[in-house]
Amino acid sequence: MRVSPECVVKICSPSPCFWHPMSAVSVVDYAEVKAERLEHNYLVSVRFYDRFGKGTRTEYYVYPVRVWERVEHVLSPLLEDRPPRNPGMIFIGPPGTGKSSLLRIVPDYLGLSVVEVGAEHVLSKWVGESEKAMARLFAEAVRLQPSAVLVDEGDWIISPAKETGGLSEVSSNVLGIVKRALAEFYREGVKSAVLFAANLAESAIDSTLKREGRCGKPVVIPLPDFEAVYSYLTTAVGIEPRVAERMALDFVNAGLSMADVVSKAQAYLETGRYSVEPMKYRGYRRFVSPASLLEDRDVVELLNKLEEAFWFERIVEYKFARVWVSDLPAVVSLPVVAALVGLRCRKPVVLIDHSKYIDEAVDMVNLLGAVAVVVHKSLHPEVVKVMWSTADFPIVFIGRESPLEYAEAHQLRVGDVVTHAGLRLGVAKLIAATYGVKLDRQDFEKLRSASTHEFLELLSQLALTGRIVRAFKGVA
Repeated sequence: MRVSPECVVKICSPSPCFWHPMSAVSVVDYAEVKAERLEHNYLVSVRFYDRFGKGTRTEYYVYPVRVWERVEHVLSPLLEDRPPRNPGMIFIGPPGTGKSSLLRIVPDYLGLSVVEVGAEHVLSKWVGESEKAMARLFAEAVRLQPSAVLVDEGDWIISPAKETGGLSEVSSNVLGIVKRALAEFYREGVKSAVLFAANLAESAIDSTLKREGRCGKPVVIPLPDFEAVYSYLTTAVGIEPRVAERMALDFVNAGLSMADVVSKAQAYLETGRYSVEPMKYRGYRRFVSPASLLEDRDVVELLNKLEEAFWFERIVEYKFARVWVSDLPAVVSLPVVAALVGLRCRKPVVLIDHSKYIDEAVDMVNLLGAVAVVVHKSLHPEVVKVMWSTADFPIVFIGRESPLEYAEAHQLRVGDVVTHAGLRLGVAKLIAATYGVKLDRQDFEKLRSASTHEFLELLSQLALTGRIVRAFKGVA
């Protein structure tokens, strides 16, 4: 409600209430937050205004539907002057995915006062001072309610004491204060939310914080998908759709975070060029096949033949499916499986090829409702065993070695279809497009004329080196 040219009331207490010229009103700069639903994400725009009501700038963020709607579900009661459904929330995920930004967006979206908590505000060398400082911050949140307590880089608080090194005793005491404050907020209906952002796996978070009535299950903010990156590039940056599509494909397959995307997009605006290097790897990433492949008759024929032969759409709808593509090299089967799942079956693909951050990878697959494509040779056998027996999502194992000695996977021998003379052109186009390689007529002739064994070797060479350099007898 605009009460004067210089003042907009974002929230009032008690609610409803009356305003008159003698009412006490705090005048601040403010931001207007709008969330637009896409297919798999929300595009969140934050429009900042000065105290005179003039818009100064707009920032854009993209969050998965399940993340944004979970935030709304837990915290939206604060808009109605009621306590949140849980007094706390924990945001985890890879660096650069927007955890800290979400902490800043929520108070603007809900019109909350902010109390910031950082190690520099709390930790002290004097005995007992850290605990007193933390208690004072929570008391301030109660005084300012409706409010949000923001704990960015909160690893030092929410890990169990044994994980915090030399500060274990102080951190343990601070964690105890946090737990008591959350319990008190929940019991007494305090209109305040304590929001944590951390670069931790869920298993590294103190288990008692993850109870309902405290923070509940941590919210994983994953690496962005194609839609998220493409929407940001076209809406926030204004890049031409055709260029944005290619950039989004490259960025997602390289495992870039949204912070990386923002940086690369800015570089493109300044130079007209962009480069992509895989970022510090966490052992998993989304894998996207170019949608333009569906316009290629040869590729479409290949995918249709594979679907007719193996009924892949039915397989990936069963959440306990365990499938092994056993007769192709992993670098060849990956783009074939990704295209079949992503383009033909319209399901997201998450590639897992390292045991590092495996809990985070599993959370991402569940969050997206995705199919996991697992290079099992690169994972520890115990990790493969646990995934096989406990994961409630479909898994496609790729590689020529059996994923498990004691269990039998449903084998898909797709090699006969992939190497068929009439389908080789579609296979070559699919793999070249997936890895961003251009093939000329001579390359296609080499592939068409090769024996079955030679054909698979050439495809592997193409995937690993980006070109075909080996010539066979009788091939120009």
